[in-house]
Amino acid sequence: MQAPSQSISVLSFIGVVVQMGGALLLIALFALLRRFVLRRAYFRAWSAAWTVVAIGIAALAVRYILAPELIGTSLDENEPLTRALYFVYQSCKGLAYVYFVRGTLMYVTGNTAGLRATRRLWVAALLFGLVSTLASRDGLNEMVVWQSAIAVPALGYCAVALLRLPRPRRTTGSTTTGAGFAVLSLLWVAYAITFSIAIWTSPALPLTEAALRFVAFNSYYDLTIDLLLGYAMILALMEDAKREVDDAQAELRLTHDRLRRAALTDSLTDSLNRRAFADGVGLEMVRATFGTVVMADIDNLKRANDRHGHSIGDQLIRHCAEVLRRELRPYDKLYRWGGDEFLLVLPSARASDVLGRLRGVLDRADPIPRTSVGPTVRLQVSLGAADYASSAELEAAIESADGAMYAEKRRRKGDVRLALVEDTPPSSSSAAR
Repeated sequence: MQAPSQSISVLSFIGVVVQMGGALLLIALFALLRRFVLRRAYFRAWSAAWTVVAIGIAALAVRYILAPELIGTSLDENEPLTRALYFVYQSCKGLAYVYFVRGTLMYVTGNTAGLRATRRLWVAALLFGLVSTLASRDGLNEMVVWQSAIAVPALGYCAVALLRLPRPRRTTGSTTTGAGFAVLSLLWVAYAITFSIAIWTSPALPLTEAALRFVAFNSYYDLTIDLLLGYAMILALMEDAKREVDDAQAELRLTHDRLRRAALTDSLTDSLNRRAFADGVGLEMVRATFGTVVMADIDNLKRANDRHGHSIGDQLIRHCAEVLRRELRPYDKLYRWGGDEFLLVLPSARASDVLGRLRGVLDRADPIPRTSVGPTVRLQVSLGAADYASSAELEAAIESADGAMYAEKRRRKGDVRLALVEDTPPSSSSAAR
């Protein structure tokens, strides 16, 4: 059953209103996303495209709905007001295609030279609007045929540029937007064919009648594809914003890791600090097995600071940490416990096995070289060790090792021979090392 021509005409006018509402909806959505748009020129260009589309459709609404209501009769195709409104419509649609191309160029390449070239297309769009308005004697239908001549290549370029992005850059948003441009370009090919048939073939032909029926609903086709394309553009924007958020979060994680490392590491010796021990950093092996802890205290740090300056004292601390670290296994941990104290946690070890070895390497350690002429500074360290059977005994073992270390320190202070070797040149045996 065929619908009356009057019904088709009414549906066409309603379609203009609905299409304008769809364009305004897209503009409102794009406006709500304006805080994401500031650094994305491609989305600003696409927003401008939908804005001028809405203006062009508004001109048609004035021509077919508002103006007849105001003057009480329909406007003739050749009246100046009608031609002026057609000029606005054609020019706005031409500018929209320029903005679509401009936004796609920015999204795909960011090529500023290409963007400058699109400025000349703005003038061409206005000239196209003027020429097509003056040349069209059959009204809006003929203008659509004219419009297809620029819509198809412009929209086709946008589709090809987005769909041919390198694989690492392809996203759901870019692919969907490219597909939307492709469908819209094909729709304009169909418009060029059907509107030409509707204008220049006999109305009695079945083909002409089918073309007229297709043409009558073109506003609804435009509305459907435009909304899909607009939402695809929003998806591309959201993906872009998500990448920015992901990058920011990665940077925050990196900064957090750096700050955490700075908070848990002693800057002078690059060993873990006491806070790291309190947070359980490096104690994974401790929880699974027995072991031993060793407290090490530099006996002559104060004398080195007083006699030679704090720079020599700092070198002495670093030297002690380096000597101890060289004797550690990968899962052993060294903590700077205080100003001149170090804690060593050695899982799966016994104090009787490690204490003598550590004393030997510390006694044989090279002295600290002086920057000025004079004697060198030897490393003097007191050690104390204690075993633990499980992580529950770790704190008690540290206290026991601390007590043993202070007992060793008192013994060493009573040994006059140890005090005499602080400021002496290295022995022949040390030099041989």
